[in-house]
Amino acid sequence: MSKSPLKLKELLRRLSKYGVVVISKRGKGSEIILLLPNTDNPQKGPQYPLKNHGDGTEISIPVINAILRRFNITDFWD
Repeated sequence: MSKSPLKLKELLRRLSKYGVVVISKRGKGSEIILLLPNTDNPQKGPQYPLKNHGDGTEISIPVINAILRRFNITDFWD
């Protein structure tokens, strides 16, 4: 699959396959928090704040790559 910007809805759908969940009430303003829960405590783990201006928000490739690095996901673009 070629690298191209993704809509927010598509990005969240693809990240959910890796166990990433959305915490919508904890972000500042129009942000959501992406969380990869730990196995011993599902409330904690690596987090990433992401702008959310609706499901059609386009997320750029550098932001997607930063998310993938934070959650240590290597086969996202395969």
